[in-house]
Amino acid sequence: MQDRNIGFLVFGLLLACYLFTYTGVIDSSDGLSMFATAESMVRRGEIDSNQLLWMGLQQGSFGPDGDLYSRKGLGMVLLAWPFVWLAWLWPALGLALMALLLNPVITAYTGALLYRTGRRLGWRRETALATALIYGLATLAWPYTQGFFSDPICGWGLLAALHGLLAHQQTGRKRYLLAGGAAWGMAYLARTLNLVTLPVYAAALLLILYQRQQTQAPELRTSLRLLFQHQWRPVVSFALPVVLAGLLSLWWNYARFGSPWVTGYVEEENFGGAWLAGLYGLTVGPARGFFWYSPILLLAAGGVGWFWRNARWLLAAIASIALLYLLVYGKWYMWHGGYSWGPRFLVPLAPLLALLAGRAREFLVPRRGWGWGGRVAVVALVAISIGVQGLGMLVPFSLVQDWLAATYAPLFAPETFTRLDLSPLVLQWAYIQPEHIHLAWWQGGSIDWAALLATVAGALLGVVLIARTLRGAETTVPERPRTNWLYGLFLCVVAVALLARYQPALADPELLAAGRRINQLEQAGDAILFLQPTQAQQFANGYHGRLPTYGLMPAGALGPGDQAWLARLETRYRRLWVIPDATPPERSGWERALRTDAFLLQESRVPDSDGLRLALYATAQAATLTESGLGAIFGDPAHAESGVNETNGWIRLNGYGLTMESRPGEAILLALRWQSLRPVSENYHVFVHLLDAHGDRVAQRDGQPVQWMRPTSSWQPGEEIIDRYGLLLPADISPGEYRIAVGLYDAVSGQRLPVSAGPGDFAIELGPILIRRG
Repeated sequence: MQDRNIGFLVFGLLLACYLFTYTGVIDSSDGLSMFATAESMVRRGEIDSNQLLWMGLQQGSFGPDGDLYSRKGLGMVLLAWPFVWLAWLWPALGLALMALLLNPVITAYTGALLYRTGRRLGWRRETALATALIYGLATLAWPYTQGFFSDPICGWGLLAALHGLLAHQQTGRKRYLLAGGAAWGMAYLARTLNLVTLPVYAAALLLILYQRQQTQAPELRTSLRLLFQHQWRPVVSFALPVVLAGLLSLWWNYARFGSPWVTGYVEEENFGGAWLAGLYGLTVGPARGFFWYSPILLLAAGGVGWFWRNARWLLAAIASIALLYLLVYGKWYMWHGGYSWGPRFLVPLAPLLALLAGRAREFLVPRRGWGWGGRVAVVALVAISIGVQGLGMLVPFSLVQDWLAATYAPLFAPETFTRLDLSPLVLQWAYIQPEHIHLAWWQGGSIDWAALLATVAGALLGVVLIARTLRGAETTVPERPRTNWLYGLFLCVVAVALLARYQPALADPELLAAGRRINQLEQAGDAILFLQPTQAQQFANGYHGRLPTYGLMPAGALGPGDQAWLARLETRYRRLWVIPDATPPERSGWERALRTDAFLLQESRVPDSDGLRLALYATAQAATLTESGLGAIFGDPAHAESGVNETNGWIRLNGYGLTMESRPGEAILLALRWQSLRPVSENYHVFVHLLDAHGDRVAQRDGQPVQWMRPTSSWQPGEEIIDRYGLLLPADISPGEYRIAVGLYDAVSGQRLPVSAGPGDFAIELGPILIRRG
């Protein structure tokens, strides 16, 4: 029980440290891709990542249905789902901010598991504790708690599977095998490449069962068939979740790409890299060498002797997994991991090598205790290792990567991985400036002291509780598990409070306001066209609705691909919310097309913003229009008394299409078919007024034709203009019959143009329109 309590406290201490370095920003396209999938699952029960359409094939591939799907595994998405779901239910929390708690929680749990593993190996509590803290605070594990990569999940899964085998070997309980198999399955679902490690775990399990069989029934030790016959239950216990993970992986492929055997990876993503260059770069290369970024793990060599004598199968398993990782990723075309800090693909090895490093004492000073030399060396190595992690966490690693990409061509030029002066460990120092620090509590130099002190207090409290528990384990002082649970509750409160506090500080206030606005007014059949692609996670933080989001690049003119997507959106959805960038609508290829082909229902500046525009369009999918011919002619006000006709008229309304029935909160759609009879020098405005039975105006739209894009002075004689309007009905509008008045007027003088309906008429009325009860 003491070990369980200490393990829990280790988890809490590490989590408090990770909350201290929390950034609140997903810093990689890989992370954005996996988060987008989790977001779609939470909001709509779908698995697409259409929020990132602007990325194209960078992190996803298109499925048979035309939607974009992440190429990443299911594991990260499954584990992130409860975090994102909780934030979706709780408006005070941002979805991306909450998702970024996953890796801190998993990494802290991995540290606690290391402690429990050390204790199972018979280590002193202090040794097991030091091992856990070395892993959690002095290796690459710490910087990777800031992002949304899947590597920490893989490290946890591989370690937890070994812990399950070890626990089963010691206790014989099959539940540990079930848990170990589930952990390996999650590592496999997070990254399919972990399949190469399965033979290692299978061999380790068979060895454990063989040794047990040899002890219990020596006469059966030479028969593998009899081994399975007598030990099939442990094998099934481990294999069951492994098989389930395999089936889930096949389903995941089928659900995204229409075949269980298609992963979505493109032809360029292959194992065609230079093997020697990859092996050199991953191990000792100046830019991504593993031991430069986690120098404390050099001590792993010192633990080999102890494991050889006491846990040989565990040593063989760790060595085999490490070798497989090196050989496989050394051949991968992007062995360096792209935009990342250090050798990202080797992060899963950190807990395994930390376990070996836990017994380095015997290597340094055999059989004589540490001695001053050994102590100084280890303390220096720990200090350097923690410093390296701090260097990677203080400012974004992307600053160096962006500079390298801009300075050396092509992207990820080979020389950037071989020259010491181009190592991020060297270049990162130049960017340690106040304006670059991205810790959430820093906030550009305006320190959030409450957040800072809360995380520091959480870490210090963890240290105190661990020290007290260790002292109690050596005496007869009774355990106080209630204190530990109160500490856990304190950390939960701190984490949630921090995220709620960071939401307005880290998120874009305009996008927060836009998200709230859409959430209030959205309807089934709506979708969001998001034209600020680099702000996708910012919008996800503030929007807590159910609508699908399509993230596309703003464009002055739409290419064939963009045109196809717009046509698809107009066909699939009844209404489109458009969140544009700063481009005026008349210069946006997206909005020019929508203002021509769709019905603008609403356009406004978002409240509590500095001018962000939000537009709502009804598409042709929502338009059930009753069309009618008309032939009404508008002309010179000088003929108002004598009457406007074909001879003296300027503009003819040939016909219209109109929604004849609607409900409160829905829309009335109107399409006017104008024709120019002769050139007009003035730019007349169209008015569309919804009138009740008493002739009172209930709703209106005024402006130049085609949403200001086709002023009447640009019309050519004989040209026909389709002019669309949408009137969004108030939620409290009374049921009954209504009519629409349509006309033209001079915006300067307010003078309406007469219409051929009769002398003295300045508008035509369309309808009646029936508004039914909601």
